[in-house]
Amino acid sequence: MKATLGRRLIYLFMMLVVSVPLITNYTVRPAEMKAANQFYSLVENLSVGPNDIAFVAFDFGPNTKAENEPQAEVIVEHLMRKRIPLAVFTQYAQAEGFLTSIPERVAERLMKEMPGEKWEYGQDWVNLGFRPGGALFVQAVAKSTNIAKELDKDAFGASLLQIPAIQNVRTLENVKLLTQFTGLVGVFDTYIQFFQNENYVPSFGHGCTSITIPEAYIYLDSGQLSGLLEGIAGAAWYSELLLQNNPQRAPDAALVINTALGVAHLAVIALIILGNLVAFVGSQRRPS
Repeated sequence: MKATLGRRLIYLFMMLVVSVPLITNYTVRPAEMKAANQFYSLVENLSVGPNDIAFVAFDFGPNTKAENEPQAEVIVEHLMRKRIPLAVFTQYAQAEGFLTSIPERVAERLMKEMPGEKWEYGQDWVNLGFRPGGALFVQAVAKSTNIAKELDKDAFGASLLQIPAIQNVRTLENVKLLTQFTGLVGVFDTYIQFFQNENYVPSFGHGCTSITIPEAYIYLDSGQLSGLLEGIAGAAWYSELLLQNNPQRAPDAALVINTALGVAHLAVIALIILGNLVAFVGSQRRPS
């Protein structure tokens, strides 16, 4: 009975510890991440022409939302701040809701931060929806001579040839950046292999869950990736970079979640130390 009560008290304590930053939006400065610095510099220095675009793949669902959603959100925000048109899409049906919610949330936050400026669907971003086919879809886009015509319609059934953000996108050379976020196995590899042609390879940035970081480093070291966000820590540092360059920006989910995770880790360490101290003191008091 005492053991069960002790466990419940520990669970309650951990719940309270994690809840405080989430409820109060309390944040601390995250650790610097070198790969996230590379990703930030990639987007910050990206040069685009009037017919160019960035492709952003949300290949994640509710199961990895805690890490992949903040990653996707900071990249979408950075692209919108740079006024680089972007097309969001997914190869994972469960991600369809994020294709609508993330860009709309970012645009709303930016317009609140900068009254008088506007970010509008069709002009600043386009939702291409769920695109089945896996590697075949990726190859079709890479080889297309008219991407807007090839993809045909957006997620709402409107012709892409009538949407300013993408209507003049013809070949892969117009896609200046590909960013992809996933916790799924095998999806990331299809872009590495097939999102290119004989003469051109777009810059590629990737956001992964913590468990797949070692695999992603292989592609970063080889130069096939130009930037990487390692779990929530990578998203938090990217968010910190945005905050440093935009002081009026409010802390976002990446910073808050990363802070809550760090506080939880400290609480676990404290409990381990306390438990060992109690056990040590108890052993010293026992008669030999």
